[in-house]
Amino acid sequence: MPSYQTQNSQQNNHSSSSSSTEQEVDEMQELYGNSVVQDMMEEEQQSHHPASLSSPYDAVYLKHVLQVSSIQIGLSTSQLQDMETFISHWHQHRSRYENVSRKTNMPAKLIAALHWRESTGNFNTYLHQGDPLGRPPVNWPTNIPTFHNWEDAAVHALNQKKSLQNQLEMSADTTNAASIATYAEGYNGLGYHYRNTPSPYVYSGSNQYSSGKYVSDGQFSSSTVDRQMGVIPMVGALQGLNTTQDMTPKAVDASFVWSKVLSGQLLLKQGTNGPEVELLQQKLQQAGYSVTVDGDFGPGTARAVREFQEDHQHFGLSVDGIVGKGTATQLENSPTQQSSSSSSGDNSIE
Repeated sequence: MPSYQTQNSQQNNHSSSSSSTEQEVDEMQELYGNSVVQDMMEEEQQSHHPASLSSPYDAVYLKHVLQVSSIQIGLSTSQLQDMETFISHWHQHRSRYENVSRKTNMPAKLIAALHWRESTGNFNTYLHQGDPLGRPPVNWPTNIPTFHNWEDAAVHALNQKKSLQNQLEMSADTTNAASIATYAEGYNGLGYHYRNTPSPYVYSGSNQYSSGKYVSDGQFSSSTVDRQMGVIPMVGALQGLNTTQDMTPKAVDASFVWSKVLSGQLLLKQGTNGPEVELLQQKLQQAGYSVTVDGDFGPGTARAVREFQEDHQHFGLSVDGIVGKGTATQLENSPTQQSSSSSSGDNSIE
């Protein structure tokens, strides 16, 4: 599918407002905490940190170091089916991707994932943007030669990003997850980065992405959800990433949704229902608050949440009965079966 980002204009429109690496670090320290950011940076410097990254890719890379360190895979039913098809496609056409890999010194599994994002692995299309071969493209980039052979077009598309490849010190053997994520975002365009929005091109099908998508050239919708799989879940499924995270394709479950609450991407409130609410209710019970575990966020659950928030106002929690990042984090840190006046004298409530 075309990316619907006019990459050149995105770069030009935002070049004057590109944040420095120092500003990016400050923002991430505020979001993740200083110790987490420092630990991640030290770990990355000890493993592989490209030395020649220039703005804006130094900031993009640092962002991905943090994102891949906490990634969880969670695929919808349709994405699970799509992933199965993608893996089968990889095994069937591996030699073609490895042929392009030899000519460009780029990872074959990454090339396959980019191809799937652009055209669901259609070898009759340009790797640049998924338009049909044999005629001038209509989606960006349009200023390219007309190709009739997929391999030739793919080599051209990847060579257009040779500067980024060199900055990231990437080769056919690269498995560094942050480097691959940075390359994928650069390949698609930095529109999401400049909006401070996780790129679905990179992370759809993981807890790092919830919503937001370019629906036409230069037109962004914050509520639209990208249903395709991102590059990182696909390369991870092919075991092409060196990461401690479990990249096995798996369905969305309660712990996956809870991780989105912990990261501030999702709110649980009255009217919500599902396994993630059941997990919330279990955590409230374990913290010593009386609530029925039924997966329904009803008035009783809202009351238990408010009681928990009242008891933890000294951590800056608002008493509103809504579970966001702050409340979820305190629940995670709350001692099991704590002594709480809010849980005494009442039977279980819904």
